[in-house]
Order: sequence, then structure tokens, then C-alpha cells
Amino acid sequence: MLRPLENTMGFRMPAATLEARMTETNNRSSGFDYLRLGLSLAVILWHSYVLSYGSIAAHQLSPFFLVPVRTILISFFVLSGFLVAGSLWRCQTLFSFLGLRVIRIVPALFLEVTISALLLGPVVTTLPLAEYFSSREFHTYFLNIVGAIHYTLPGVFLSNPFPQTVNGQLWTIPWELECYISLAILSAVGIVKHRFGFAAALLAIQLYFIYQGMQLPDSAADFVPGKILVMGFLYGVGFNVYRAVIPYSRGLLVAALVAAIFLLQLQKGALFAALPLAYITIYLGLCNPTKGKFIKSGDYSYGLYLYGFPMQQLVAQLSGNNQNWLKNYLCATAISFVIAYFSWNYVELPSSKLRSKLLKMEAVYIKWRFQMRKVFLTRQSNIDPE
Repeated sequence: MLRPLENTMGFRMPAATLEARMTETNNRSSGFDYLRLGLSLAVILWHSYVLSYGSIAAHQLSPFFLVPVRTILISFFVLSGFLVAGSLWRCQTLFSFLGLRVIRIVPALFLEVTISALLLGPVVTTLPLAEYFSSREFHTYFLNIVGAIHYTLPGVFLSNPFPQTVNGQLWTIPWELECYISLAILSAVGIVKHRFGFAAALLAIQLYFIYQGMQLPDSAADFVPGKILVMGFLYGVGFNVYRAVIPYSRGLLVAALVAAIFLLQLQKGALFAALPLAYITIYLGLCNPTKGKFIKSGDYSYGLYLYGFPMQQLVAQLSGNNQNWLKNYLCATAISFVIAYFSWNYVELPSSKLRSKLLKMEAVYIKWRFQMRKVFLTRQSNIDPE
């Protein structure tokens, strides 16, 4: 079974660490539940402005206002990295680790893409239905299910302030897949379990991303470079790996807040902001407020993330010339919550029951691997040394 690094780092342990906090909350901190929901709503809130007034208006916002905007997705990926690392430790092999990621992501994504193409698109398209369904653009849209992102459907949302795009939020899916693959590779070669190797890998990747980012021209449209999302994810993993030596400290939280606010106002400051944002995210996630009934009822964050954008585009189209970001946010959020409720209860939660079948497949895989290794060693022992 894969394991995180133990408390054998050779450093003096602080009195209050992330690991101590995780033990205190029995590894079930409610802060992560609230963070997932809050960040999903924050994504919809940001999109309400962009989809109501267009990308040009968004680019004219002050750098200070963009601080929380740039924070949202990086924090989302940090949170994912920290929690996915916990899943990695619990899995016996990468077979079950990657299988669990597929079970969590694909079923709900499949449904959202299908609904957008087969229900939403035909209702709002400006094209005749025969032309809509026969279009190559319609057919390639289903490639979203496997991570090949296509944002448009034929004749859909052509006159919106943010035109044509049906599922703009899906731009993060390929980066999320890259995160999982990167973590699997680092685990397969043993770097994740190496005392200093993982820290060296983090530093090397961070410096490489900074170097690449500094070579690019300034662009106001580049709110959050995708590679910084990967970096945020890896820092989230790192905070789990080194949780026994990282302090859980309000002083560090304040320092991280100051650093993040300063960096995220700079044109390319996001290249350097993943580390302080990682600390802020994990600190807040390890807070443990009482779970309200709504939080206990289910995890609607993924559904909100998937359905928020297309529902906001629908509200924007119905609003015509009377665009208002608050109306867009409230209406789209209400609709998205309803769909997210059904997604959680009738797609995501039932899909999670596939875990037992996956583990049975893993047991067969482990047995097969053991037999193959046994055969290999037997053959090696029978080879004539002469």
C-alpha cells in the first residue's frame, strides 16, 4: 500500500502541525466541505460578471479585484491535490487510484455534456434541428467526455455578451487530468515516497513553470495560467506528504495572505502565488466548523461547477439587452443547485458504488501481477549461468 512520508524527516517537529490537526479532526475536517462548496459558488459568481458584460469588461477590472478571481481555481486545485494524495495513500496500487478518479469525474461529466448537447442545444440553437444534429460541431462536442475540450455547439449562444461558448469552465479538465497523471508517474517512480526527492521535484517543476511563464508576453486575458493550476495541485500533494513537519499556524496564515494578495495583483504574479495559496487553502480546509444540514446532505460542488456556466449562458440569452450580473448569478445558481442535487443523488453517489467492483478488479490484477513475478523469478533461477 502506498504511504505518505512518515515523521522521520530529521527536523524538529513543531507543536502544532497539519498532521496533528488532521488527527484532531479524525481526518474528517468539515472545512474542506465548505471550501468545495464556496469555491464552486465563487466560480459562478465570477462567471456572472464575464457572461453578463463580456470578456473586454472583465479585462478592464482593477488588479486588486482580480486577486480573489485568480485565487479561486488555484485554491480548487490545491484542495484537490491535498485530498487526492490522501486517496493515493489508501490505494494499494495505481490501478485503483486512477480508477477512482475516473469514477469520480466521468459519470457526472458524461451527463452534463449529454444534457448540453441533446437538451439545451436544441432548445436555444438558431439552426434547424436537422442541421444542428448533423453538424460535425455537434458530434465532436461529445469528445468533452474524454477530456478533448470543445466549447461550442452549432448555432448556440451566438448573440450572448460572451458568445458561442457553452461550457467555458471545462478548460480546466485537461489540466486536472494532467495533475492525476503527473502524480501517478511521480508515485510509480517512487519520488512521492522519497524524503528529499519530492521536494526537489516540486522545486524543479516550479522553477521550470516560472521560466516558461516569464518567456511569454504579458496578457490580461491570462488570468490564471494552466500550469499554475498543476503547480497548485502538486503543492497540495506536498502539504499532505510533509504534513508531519508543516506547522498549523495563524502567523503563517497571515504571512501567506499578505504574500498572495501582493503577488496576485502583479501581471505574472500568479506564477509565484501557488505556494502561499496552498497554505491558506489547507489551513482553512483543516478548520472544523459544525456541519449544517445542507453540507451533510451531499457534495454538490462538482455539479455546480459543471452546470453553472451553461445555465448562466442560458440566463444571459433570455436576458437579451437587460444584462445584470446579480440576476445572472442568483438565477443560474438556483437552477444549478437543483440540477446538482439530482447529479449528486442519482449519478455521482450511485457511481461511487462502483468502488467495490473496482477493488475486486484490483485484487485480480494484484494476483495476476504476483503470478507473473513468480513465473519470471522461476525462469531466471532456471537459466544456466554458463
